[in-house]
Amino acid sequence: MQSSLHALDVVIILIYLATLAGVGVYFSRRQMNLDEFFLARQSMAWLPVGLSLMAALDSAIDYLMQPSATIRYGLILLVGTTSWLLLYPWVARVTLPFYRRLNYYTTYEYLEARFDVRVRTLAAGIFIIWRLGWMATAIYVPCLAITAVAGDRVSLTGLIVVLGGVVTLYTAIGGVRAVIWNDVMQFCVRFGGLAAVVWIAASAVPGGLGEIWRVAHAAGKTALLAPIATAPGGLVDHIRAFFEQPLNVISIMFALMVGRMASYTSDQIMVQRLQTTKSLQDARQAFIVNAAGDALWMFALSFVGLALFAYFQRHPLPTDFATDKILPYFMSLTFPPGIVGLVVASLMAASLSSVDSAINSCTSVVVVDFYNRLALGRQMGHSASADQQRHQVRVSRAATVAFGAAGTFLATNVSRIGSLLEIANKLINAFTGPLFGIYLLAMFSRRATGGPVLVAGVVGSFTSYYVAYQTGIGFMWPSTFGLAATLASGALLIVLTPMRPTADALRLTWWAVMER
Repeated sequence: MQSSLHALDVVIILIYLATLAGVGVYFSRRQMNLDEFFLARQSMAWLPVGLSLMAALDSAIDYLMQPSATIRYGLILLVGTTSWLLLYPWVARVTLPFYRRLNYYTTYEYLEARFDVRVRTLAAGIFIIWRLGWMATAIYVPCLAITAVAGDRVSLTGLIVVLGGVVTLYTAIGGVRAVIWNDVMQFCVRFGGLAAVVWIAASAVPGGLGEIWRVAHAAGKTALLAPIATAPGGLVDHIRAFFEQPLNVISIMFALMVGRMASYTSDQIMVQRLQTTKSLQDARQAFIVNAAGDALWMFALSFVGLALFAYFQRHPLPTDFATDKILPYFMSLTFPPGIVGLVVASLMAASLSSVDSAINSCTSVVVVDFYNRLALGRQMGHSASADQQRHQVRVSRAATVAFGAAGTFLATNVSRIGSLLEIANKLINAFTGPLFGIYLLAMFSRRATGGPVLVAGVVGSFTSYYVAYQTGIGFMWPSTFGLAATLASGALLIVLTPMRPTADALRLTWWAVMER
């Protein structure tokens, strides 16, 4: 493949990376305590937090995955954008006011107060495994795109190391405030790059928008519904065919609802980011910005997928071409110098805005839930002395470097898993269900205790793994099966176990907390 990466493109990319590092250096002087490093002293306005949330939620995985998935499956994935409407009441009325009243550094502190340290440690461990996989994939994807645009003459491993190093640097020295403001900048860069992609993709097809829609519609790519798979035989055969179907409306809605409800209940990235806002109302407005931005992002990327499908009907792809590389390949064929650099920077922005959030949140979990609680044997609250707080920041920076290095190393092995859509749902989202189940039992069961919930979380995690990697069940289902296994085993064990929560534990159910 001929390289389309010119000197101007390289200059644009280097300026972008240097700016990110500069923002980290600028905010480094403020990092004197954990309130600042992890929560920005709860002083952030709703707009930057909302843009940052959207930047953290939609990574470079979507940049390459959504056009590729649209080419393969059509517009059916857009059905999932309606989940935001169903999600808003849960976030605005249930989880946001709940966590604002508790005011913890991490969501997993709540689980120890409600159950015990074992459940807290299990949930924190699941979160770290979940987000390390996500982090590795988000680093890998833009590097894959750059090597495709550069004609595969650039080292993929070398790019992964450089990108991982830059994001680790500014996250370690600038804390969550640097993460949020860099995410705002990256939001602008990614939408600027996406606008260029949409324009060039639409212009590359003779006949423009009308021809793109005609070609896509003729091939069945514009349908928002897909027939539910059936099989000859009895009920068992029909059920098996349904669950083994790669995509249908039901599996998409279940996967996105479980994943997003889990994110805004048990994902430290989302909860921590919303905790940085000045008030509950700011947090709600930030969520709306996030939802609107995500919907716009997905619609635009889906259009790009339709445009690329129409374009390559006239310009056949090479034999055995992987559709995950189709956008970078299109860029190498059609994009002028300078625009390539902008779009590559946009891909990097989509990646790094996710990775920096994952690193900072994983660090908060390691420092608060493991180092302070297990290694030091105490909670380091908001009232710790200045010397203790400075020590905590030093430990947090060291942990940030360690997580950045781990994510970078894992990114070099992501390509062995499969397509990006499969990676997103197998490696990344499989653990959302069990984690969400643990929190549902904690918040809404007045009979749940630590032992049964601990076992239920383990059962749910193994179920997610088994469904994802050991069965022929569709790749959208692992998180849902993990949630169901966690709740079912938890409910059964709660009934069979004679132990009941203490009065202090019952004061931490959702109803009791909301009465404060």
